[in-house]
Amino acid sequence: MRVLGVDPGSGVTGWGVVEECNRDLRYIGSGVVRVRGARAARLAAIHEALTEVCAHLRSAVVVIEQTFVGDNVQTAFRLGEVRGAVMVAAARANIPVVEYSPAQIKVAVSGDGRAAKAQMQTMVGRLLRMERELAADEADALAAAICHLHAHRLMELTGAPMGRPRGGRAGIRGLIRS
Repeated sequence: MRVLGVDPGSGVTGWGVVEECNRDLRYIGSGVVRVRGARAARLAAIHEALTEVCAHLRSAVVVIEQTFVGDNVQTAFRLGEVRGAVMVAAARANIPVVEYSPAQIKVAVSGDGRAAKAQMQTMVGRLLRMERELAADEADALAAAICHLHAHRLMELTGAPMGRPRGGRAGIRGLIRS
C-alpha cells in the first residue's frame, strides 16, 4: 500500500509518500511546498503542488493531520483552508482522505503522544532508513503516512472495524477516521 501524508501549513506544507511491502516501510518521496503572497494565491499553489504529487506518485490514500485548535482561532481557520485545498486535490485524483490527530500520529511513530518535533524527525528517519536529515514539516507528513500504514496493518490483523468504538475510548478501532 502506498500512502501520501500531508502536514498542512499556510506558509509551508510538508508531504511524504511511504509504501509498505511485506511489512517493510519504504520511502518513496517527500518535500515541502513553500508559499508566499496573498492567501488565495498560496492556497492555489498548495493545491497545484499536491495535485501534481497525487498524479505522479499514485497513492492509495491521502492522510492529513487533524487541525489542533489552540489559543489562536485564526490560525486554525487558515489551516482549515489549507486542509481544504489538499482535500480537493485528493478528491480530484479520486484518492480517499483519512485524518489522524497529532497525538495518534506521534504514538504510532514514537510511542509517545507528546513527542517533540526533533524526536519525531529522528524516529521517521530511522523507520525509513533515511540517509539525509528531514525538514520538520516533511517528517511530520511522512509520520502521518506511517501512522496510517501501522493502523491499517492493525486492522487487518485484528479484523477491527474502522471508526471510533463505543464508550469514547480510542483503542485500536479509533486509530482510523475517514
